[in-house]
Amino acid sequence: MNKLKNIFLLLTVACVGFIWINSSFDAVESSGLSGALVEIIHDLLHIDISESLIRKSAHFTEFAGLGFLLTSDFVFFGADVKSHFQDIAFLGLLTAAVDETIQLFPQGRSSSVTDIWIDFMGVCCAIAITYLLYKRINIKGLLR
Repeated sequence: MNKLKNIFLLLTVACVGFIWINSSFDAVESSGLSGALVEIIHDLLHIDISESLIRKSAHFTEFAGLGFLLTSDFVFFGADVKSHFQDIAFLGLLTAAVDETIQLFPQGRSSSVTDIWIDFMGVCCAIAITYLLYKRINIKGLLR
């Protein structure tokens, strides 16, 4: 179980790093990544999708991943998720606020309160789903 703790903690740090590194790209680089994803989705699924929807979905998805990892960290360190929901959610919210602050600095980028809320909803949804999943599989009896 000790290895699992370390693996999840490392994955959490890597996830936060990934999120913050993406926020450090300037507008041209960021738009290029989003545009490439729009093209891939169009080519594979033959769906027209806006770059804005891709960006908002990416915010939600990245932070849902973070919510899963943070919740897992708390579980593997023996904390009761129900009692620590607000702590896990706060860490996700703090990460989102720092993320949007980072976006103030690269050329052509800006910050958005809406994105913070989207990020926070991704974290909160993932906390709930992860808790229910772990409770369902009763992962090593860690959940109460």
